[in-house]
Amino acid sequence: MTMQDAALSSHADRPSGRGALAAYAYQQIRDRLIHSQYRGGERLVLRPLATSLNLSPTPVREALLRLVSEQALELDERNTARVPAISRAIFLEIHALRADIEERLARDVAEHATVEQIEVLKERHDAFIQAYQAEDSHGTAVANAAFHNAVADFSNLSLTAGIVHGLWTRIGPIYAVANGLPDISPADAHHPHLQLIEAFSQHNPDAAGEAMRKDFAQAQSWLEPFLP
Repeated sequence: MTMQDAALSSHADRPSGRGALAAYAYQQIRDRLIHSQYRGGERLVLRPLATSLNLSPTPVREALLRLVSEQALELDERNTARVPAISRAIFLEIHALRADIEERLARDVAEHATVEQIEVLKERHDAFIQAYQAEDSHGTAVANAAFHNAVADFSNLSLTAGIVHGLWTRIGPIYAVANGLPDISPADAHHPHLQLIEAFSQHNPDAAGEAMRKDFAQAQSWLEPFLP
């Protein structure tokens, strides 16, 4: 199963009932944004999107409007949902905000990380390495997002983690247009992800915070050249 397949639920798991279907559609579209399936400026036309989700248009429309209300999407002049284009200024604002919040989450995870959680993070980072070594720009971006989302999911700060997931809906489309690879290979022994995993293993919040700061500095140098 690919990272993309793992990120998106199968149609066999689809619930029933209008409210549940709308929630399902919302989560599917949100996951696609987070995992860089859409680019900035891309239009999400209702009926083709509903077909791709194996849903009727009504719950998909409700999901799109919910994402518009959260500023993950916007409406164009034809009232069609569209992925917002990201300017350099918006990227820097979101990136700095994410850095602050995710450092807090990393510090929290370091306090209580379990062996099982650390193993998951190792698997996510291994997927990152594989995509990088295959020179798969999109796969590299998706694997990086999966690693960071796992860190957020392992935190006990559920409200803070929810804010980060919301920010990922805006940052995912930036990774979607990244047609290059990070400057530093994730296989490098000093890569911040590996330092973060080590900090979690040692239950060292300070080291975890420092590793996360380094990771964001490297990510900015990777992504900024692809911005308008």
